Amino acid sequence: MVQLAKEYMQEMGINNTQYIIVKHHNPDKVKYYIYDTVKAALPRCKNEKDLQLLLQKAGIETEFKLKRTTGEVEGISFRYDGIAFKGSQIDRKFSFGNLRKEFERNIEVRQEQAVRDKQRQEKQPGKAQQLTGSKPKTCIIGGVKLTLQQWQTLEDGRFIYLENMKKKDGGGEFSSYVFLNDEKKKAFPSDKNPDEFVKYGKYEMRIRDKILIEHDCITKAKVKWWGGIDYKYPYLWKEDKSYTEYKES
Repeated sequence: MVQLAKEYMQEMGINNTQYIIVKHHNPDKVKYYIYDTVKAALPRCKNEKDLQLLLQKAGIETEFKLKRTTGEVEGISFRYDGIAFKGSQIDRKFSFGNLRKEFERNIEVRQEQAVRDKQRQEKQPGKAQQLTGSKPKTCIIGGVKLTLQQWQTLEDGRFIYLENMKKKDGGGEFSSYVFLNDEKKKAFPSDKNPDEFVKYGKYEMRIRDKILIEHDCITKAKVKWWGGIDYKYPYLWKEDKSYTEYKES
């Protein structure tokens, strides 16, 4: 469990070498370990369940105190190595009331970000029309001529489905999903939705990222993180197609 906790702390950017001997029933080290772990996990959480899941992966148990009359949560405590502290004993900002305020703040931040993303998307059509003169009038993939809308979809990092494309070897036609590489210079086919996730190596990543890695591309992959609560974006590649493992930066 200590090694597992160490790995999660390293992934969250915490220098946890000071916690290597935390499993020696040292209350002070346990307290500091819980503090740093909660602090690192909190920005990722929308509610107490999110926090409980992330802390569980770091070996920390979360216990809730419920009101007898309503069953609502009114207190929180954290336990590691058999040593428990109330949230407020770790830090006043870790009392359940203050944690709830932080959850609400995180939700507001995500909602505001969603509004900004939507506004940017709504502005895309106008921007695309302004850039029409700089885009190719004709784009052909696999012998199929794309509409301007299809080309814009690809350049926006999304995918399209094309039918009756010609195989390079002249062996007939095929239909598939199509997406562009990160540089927007080359198209790749996929028989499944490119944005679906698949287990590949140590990560669960999008199918499109797996395809690019296997075609000697350096790609900024989107991989599931913290059980799908969040995502990580490492650069992944293979130096040779024959290699069974990819490299990461």
